[in-house]
Amino acid sequence: MSLPDSAIPTLTLDVRSRRSERRLGALALLGVAAAAMLLPIPPLAAALFFVIAASLVGFGLWWQGWLGGTDRLTAVSWLSDGSWRLASATRQNIPATLSASSRIGSRWLWLRWHIPGAHPRHRSMLILKGDVLPAELRRLNARLRLESVSLCALAGAGR
Repeated sequence: MSLPDSAIPTLTLDVRSRRSERRLGALALLGVAAAAMLLPIPPLAAALFFVIAASLVGFGLWWQGWLGGTDRLTAVSWLSDGSWRLASATRQNIPATLSASSRIGSRWLWLRWHIPGAHPRHRSMLILKGDVLPAELRRLNARLRLESVSLCALAGAGR
């Protein structure tokens, strides 16, 4: 027996202080630098490769809000009806749908959303233990697992 939608409270996470995305972004840029140095090409070509690759990787991470910027997500809310609302520094109440490509670990969450009519159309967020309050991470993790179990049960019943 499942609870009615009104019995499930809205879950809102303040995600402004997450550091894991910035650290992984910096690590990706360091990886580009290491790759440029390891390539068996002349130093000038390696420098050109580094500048182009680091620019592309940095722009992609900035566009997704991983390296800061006005589009960096500051809050995510999972409403009682199952829909999501995202907030950034410049926009509030951005409607979103959680993607099936989201992943759940015991101490981390990789969340991906589809945002209709927005640029970028897909937003992603990595939340590690320590990025949000432990109780919030546990609550979101449990709710996502319950949601995935109920969706699998519904998919199996439709066969």
